[in-house]
Amino acid sequence: MPFAADEPAFTTRADRHRRELHVHCYRMVASFHDADDLVQETMLRAWRARDTFDEADGDTGFRAWLYRIATNVCLDELARRRSRSMPFEAGPPTSKVDLASARAEREAWIEPCPGAWCAGVTADPEARYQTSEGVTLAFVAALQHLTATQRATLLLRDVVGLSAEETAQALELGLEATNSALFRARKAVESKLQGKAPSELAAPTTVVTGILSRYLTAWNEMQVDAFIELLHDEVRTTMPPFPMWIAGRSDNAAFYRPMFAAQRPGSFRAVPTSANGGPALAFYRSQAPAEPLRLRAIQLLELRDQRVISIDHFLQPELGRVFGLSDQLELGGEQFSSDGQSHVQDCLVDNAKERPEQ
Repeated sequence: MPFAADEPAFTTRADRHRRELHVHCYRMVASFHDADDLVQETMLRAWRARDTFDEADGDTGFRAWLYRIATNVCLDELARRRSRSMPFEAGPPTSKVDLASARAEREAWIEPCPGAWCAGVTADPEARYQTSEGVTLAFVAALQHLTATQRATLLLRDVVGLSAEETAQALELGLEATNSALFRARKAVESKLQGKAPSELAAPTTVVTGILSRYLTAWNEMQVDAFIELLHDEVRTTMPPFPMWIAGRSDNAAFYRPMFAAQRPGSFRAVPTSANGGPALAFYRSQAPAEPLRLRAIQLLELRDQRVISIDHFLQPELGRVFGLSDQLELGGEQFSSDGQSHVQDCLVDNAKERPEQ
């Protein structure tokens, strides 16, 4: 039986690329919800178009063919809606936060990417960016400022590692137009990132692990002074899906002090997880003494100068499903304190595995 007509064999072969296609679609649309749907549509279109794939192109050609389909599925989606962003790109910071009266805008903001999606996804030797670099919130946010074609061109060339010819074919562009789009995209992304050094989370050093362990302890033991001590002077807090954000150490300290003070003993627990190529925290809280601790948010961090410079606190408990997190916790004493610190270190080590040695 010809391979193209053998659905189980085709599905098995395509499924080998499902995880990396998930990450690609996420980068394109900045939403794990949408990425899930887009990968399903990609697989459906690939099956329907299976007769168009030339078996002589082999496994490398099959991968490029799938990326061509996935990219065009994403381009169709992007044509129907606006790009997502981070709250700090949409308006000025606030010194006073009132979540009770704020309007949640779930489709406006970039969503985090589960760390499991990056596990086992290795960068192509021709890629300009490593897997973890190409999935950070800063990089994904920068991509959203490109035109859809520029975004697709940069991802296919610099992240996926396709050739200029393969990229031009995927986007149905001439080679000159493809190279022009790539030049503009690279320039725009570099400008958006402003030449900033990557987060220190990219380097799994003993110092970085220690900072994260202190940060986790500060939350779990409600040590507000220890928490504020870890903040950078230019720290920024966002709270998607709400539009407000807080800038600077002083305003952040004024925001967090009453938050820490309001927690009842035993009513809160932060648990390590991973997102966007690095460590993250899942926040659990109970509203009343008799209630279990329920998942309330997932928080991503960025470190600079050995201080926390960015806190993106996603107040979206529905994230738990795709992150593989429990909806609620039953805690027994201090078990998460030491295990959590080990998990922080494990997240950093796992994040470093796919980077080549310097």
